[in-house]
Amino acid sequence: MPKQDAWKKIVTGALAVTLVTGSGAAVLSKPVATYAAAYGSYTPFTDVAWDYWAEKHIAKLYLQGVINGYQTTLDGPVTFKPENSVSQQEAVLMALRFTKLDTKADHNALIVFDKSFKVGEFYKEYIEVAFSEGLLDRSEEYALAAAEPDVDWGSKPASREWTTKLIVRAMGQAAIANQLGSTETRFDDDNSIDSLYRGYVNAAVQLGLVKGVTETTFAPELDVTRASLATLFSRAESTFPVTFNGQINGVVTDMTASSLTVYNSEEDKEQTYAIDSATLFYRFDSESPATMDDVLQYGDVTVFAKDGKALYVEVQGTEQHTSSITGTFISYNEEDGVIYILVDGKPVPLAYHEDLAIKDTDGNVLSIDDLKATVSLTIVQDDFREEPEALEIIMAAKPAVTSISGLFYANASKTVTLQMADGSYVTKPLATDAKVEINGLPDAVLSDLIAESDQVELSLNNEDQIVKIKVLNRDLKVLAGVEIEHYNEELNYISLVDVDGNVYSPFYFTDKTKFSYFGNAMEKEAAMNLGAQNVNVVVKYSGKNIVSFDYVLEYTGVVSEINMDAKMITLQTRDGGSAKISYATSAYEDMLMPKATIQNLKIGDTVTANLNMKELSAINIRVHHTIQYQVVTINLADSKINVKNAEGNVSAVSIQDVDILNEDGTAGKASSLKVGGSIEMTYNGNSVSSVKLLSSASNG
Repeated sequence: MPKQDAWKKIVTGALAVTLVTGSGAAVLSKPVATYAAAYGSYTPFTDVAWDYWAEKHIAKLYLQGVINGYQTTLDGPVTFKPENSVSQQEAVLMALRFTKLDTKADHNALIVFDKSFKVGEFYKEYIEVAFSEGLLDRSEEYALAAAEPDVDWGSKPASREWTTKLIVRAMGQAAIANQLGSTETRFDDDNSIDSLYRGYVNAAVQLGLVKGVTETTFAPELDVTRASLATLFSRAESTFPVTFNGQINGVVTDMTASSLTVYNSEEDKEQTYAIDSATLFYRFDSESPATMDDVLQYGDVTVFAKDGKALYVEVQGTEQHTSSITGTFISYNEEDGVIYILVDGKPVPLAYHEDLAIKDTDGNVLSIDDLKATVSLTIVQDDFREEPEALEIIMAAKPAVTSISGLFYANASKTVTLQMADGSYVTKPLATDAKVEINGLPDAVLSDLIAESDQVELSLNNEDQIVKIKVLNRDLKVLAGVEIEHYNEELNYISLVDVDGNVYSPFYFTDKTKFSYFGNAMEKEAAMNLGAQNVNVVVKYSGKNIVSFDYVLEYTGVVSEINMDAKMITLQTRDGGSAKISYATSAYEDMLMPKATIQNLKIGDTVTANLNMKELSAINIRVHHTIQYQVVTINLADSKINVKNAEGNVSAVSIQDVDILNEDGTAGKASSLKVGGSIEMTYNGNSVSSVKLLSSASNG
């Protein structure tokens, strides 16, 4: 384990609350101006200032080899010309480099396009790749070229709407664009957006790729600049991950003023890179330059390196990949270098060495001699290595936790105010990482609380700070398998109806209602406009207020009722809802019964039902099974294994794109599979959805 030093910061709070959840916050950075003055330009281009709005994206794509600069003489300055317009053929070449499809260009091919379709000779082979790979539609672009006979298609400046189409197709997200093609965009100049591109603009906004030139204007025909196009492709990497030569994604394990050490999980090893004043630092959530102080220990980073030096470092989150074990100290065996702690009634050995820090909850450094019998310990360890290492030992006395209850009144300046039963008001400060607990609402946050409505209980630590807020009167309920019967925009309510014609009304939207379409967050207006395209809705509500409104394409749950006459099944879904679904035209899959039909379905089966977007009916129904096997042979190169069931029958199974799980349900690795080991395979219909490693498999 690297030696502890001043930079190493494991985020802790009272009783290591943060560590238990495995999260953390980045250290505040120095002012950008101070860093810029000390280290100079952030890109290799003389015409991109350190505070230029797109410098992060230009630097990233330059280092990835997606974009180039201009240099008139061998020793002259390198420029980028960020405000120059991009031609359509240049935009296509950049898209191919971004997707690594440029290597498919045939430099010896004789390429002939339609006579009205004119492009530069250098670009012909790349345009042909764009057609063959689906980034562009040949007939569509030929028609656009023919409509403007006096303009060469290739040298024509790329417009914002045309470029949006190119990028969405390059990312393989044309299906989303097709779904949203008839939906108005959120921009005031929506009527200026060609109907050919409207779906792509909607998709790009939903994917977080584009914004308007103002809050309300898209300017579809405006020419795209080099800076804008670099920004679009850079943002696309969050949805369309790509890896370039010299790019490393990993977890920071150590950092000094001149070096950065990163653990690469794919190669299961650490690599140290040199850093200096020329190394570029950025954060995932900002387009402004960052500093090395923003790099979080045990946090995710992306590094572009060359010849052992880090050229670009981007912090990819605020989570520290640590977990913790809490137990009671038993003893220390100095000869063996082992600490024993009692966890869940069982003694657990822990390797101890002199570099392993021991602290109290206030951060004071302790020695091994300070650990006494029955002292409560939190062992912080990493959770990114295959064999976790202990990082820190925290000794803590159990705080005196008290609680008060009342009506949630307000929160401001890191405090919460309650109205008590006698009409008085009580205000308490929030502890770092205070939790919010609302029945039926996972990952609740402070903003989910409803002022002057929620009765809450505040748990307080021994410093009178709030460590948990529990809502006492919120009973979240679920309506699944319903569609919108009526929407009143003026009064902000909807009525819902199920397949039996039962109407549920009224339910009101609030400013806290969350909307999603196939798991993607969206605005209320867009959600209401999609009601005619997809009728399958899951609504979670409390009282008459809608907490979440979600369009879905499938339900997974347990069959609780079957009506063969009406051709209906009822599923108890995972989120607590009850969905009644027609199955009249459904296909049926059950891997244990290859010739089975829907008539073989029975109450108690766990199934996944894929839905028809236009009806509350299933397209197909797939039965789930979990079966134990013994691994016979392993071929990781082809992602295939041979397994033997309890009857001794051997079969071949592909584990390509199949989730590999450890026995406790956490993510595992295919490399952990062992010949002779035991596994559990879960089937979704005829397809394997996951493979779980059982104890004998992990032990070899």
